[in-house]
Amino acid sequence: MTSHTDRDKQTRVFLWMTPRAISTCFLKCLSFVEGAQVWNEPYTIAYNWGVAEAMTGNPDGVSKVGGRARDVYIEGLTSKEVKASTLYGGRLMPAEKFTYPWVKSALEEEELDKKYIFIKDTAYTVLYHMEFLPEVPTRHTFIIRHPFRTLTSYRGAMMKFIDYQGDPKEFELWPELKRNYYKEDYVYNLWKKVKESGIESDPIIIDSEDLMNYPEQFLSQYLEALGIPYRDSYVKWDESEESIKNWKGCLEWLNLGKKVSLFDKAFRSSCFLPKTHVMPKREELTPDITGIIDRLMPGYEQMYEQRLKPE
Repeated sequence: MTSHTDRDKQTRVFLWMTPRAISTCFLKCLSFVEGAQVWNEPYTIAYNWGVAEAMTGNPDGVSKVGGRARDVYIEGLTSKEVKASTLYGGRLMPAEKFTYPWVKSALEEEELDKKYIFIKDTAYTVLYHMEFLPEVPTRHTFIIRHPFRTLTSYRGAMMKFIDYQGDPKEFELWPELKRNYYKEDYVYNLWKKVKESGIESDPIIIDSEDLMNYPEQFLSQYLEALGIPYRDSYVKWDESEESIKNWKGCLEWLNLGKKVSLFDKAFRSSCFLPKTHVMPKREELTPDITGIIDRLMPGYEQMYEQRLKPE
């Protein structure tokens, strides 16, 4: 039987993020750290089940596009076709397991033969559900990215998710999505809450473009700040998707994300690629995301000032 002492010796690290912050690529990188086990978005699945059920229970209050997105999600997470997936047969688990209490309990368990446990998840899933964080020693870190980049990328990803065939300029993020995922700056507010509650006095913040442009420098800073030995070999890894099967997380969600091209680039990655695309200008942004960006910019700018800096 595992003792609390053995379990508590393992280093558990949360990587909190907002969608499209290069976090899945970062998680694949961290999965190759010697002695590491990684989890992909366990709280996200628990949260999204609740959102889907609420939308199903109130069909009159659901937009046409929002209903389509809900249907794609539910169909993907209840699909029986996952046994044919290339991700099947590893450590990924069925969607039906993922409730908040189950996730808390699972994250408290010891990982045999592992030294480090990295858990990547979205900030909005736990900001108001902190009681479901594991009651074992943990570290809390954050990956951020400029809102111009995350929102334009997210908008494109959602067009793929619902298989939108119209004019991209006329596409609008649906109201249910804005209400459930961008009502406030969840990353910034979780960062503040973690600090103010004393959970982590000075959480590590890494900016995704720093990581992409200078991976050796920023990956080494990140790991060393956590007390984890860094190796130069960690900035390159196997491009095969086979390693994803060793992650923990929801099999159906990762299979769906692969199918609709949310995770395909990250799954096939073998290194961080420098960012070469020019930052979009505000006047180039579409009206459906400008209001969200205005809400996110002050928090991003504060966190950016507190991020790991170039040495």
